[in-house]
Amino acid sequence: MPESKRPLLIGITGNIGSGKSSICRVIEQHGYSVIYADIIADKFLQTMTDTWVQRWGSDILSAGKADRAKIAAIVFQNPVERDFLNAQIHPQVLQEFQRIIEGSASSQLFFEIPLLFEAGLQDSFDYLILIKAEREAVLRRVKERDGADYEATLKRLAAQIPDSKKEDQVDLVIDNSGSFENSCDQVRLFLDGLSRIPMRDVKPMIA
Repeated sequence: MPESKRPLLIGITGNIGSGKSSICRVIEQHGYSVIYADIIADKFLQTMTDTWVQRWGSDILSAGKADRAKIAAIVFQNPVERDFLNAQIHPQVLQEFQRIIEGSASSQLFFEIPLLFEAGLQDSFDYLILIKAEREAVLRRVKERDGADYEATLKRLAAQIPDSKKEDQVDLVIDNSGSFENSCDQVRLFLDGLSRIPMRDVKPMIA
């Protein structure tokens, strides 16, 4: 797709418990489209049930469907299994991203991608936003959302690139540690200047 014809591509990332989805909902409330990598990945996760059962056994099923929480418990503790999962899912997710971009009539598209840097996608966007939060806030949110204990959350954080290594590679950092109102103010300030963001010579999602 010619650069002049495609939407402005904004990538939103952040580690577990940073509050990415809450920020993305605020963006949607302002009338913008957000594509969620996890939703697309889950679609493919469910179509590949036989692959997961062959690899990890039928215990990863709940009511006959692949259980994301059970699979996460396996892959976040074992880099080999995490690499296996990513090798199966990521190419399909990227193909879906490319299809969405090529079929979009929007001026801007936002993508929420938790593992954006881990997947090497930082050069595929015109603008990158990192959502971060203090560790205490992260641990509290994950426990409230998933019921995960402290050790389990730390293992998941250890499998992700720390915020300190991403901050210098993004265009905007939104600190989501404080009040929701403060985070909304940061989002509104960014959106006010959205029309002034230039397009870059980005890499395609897939070769």
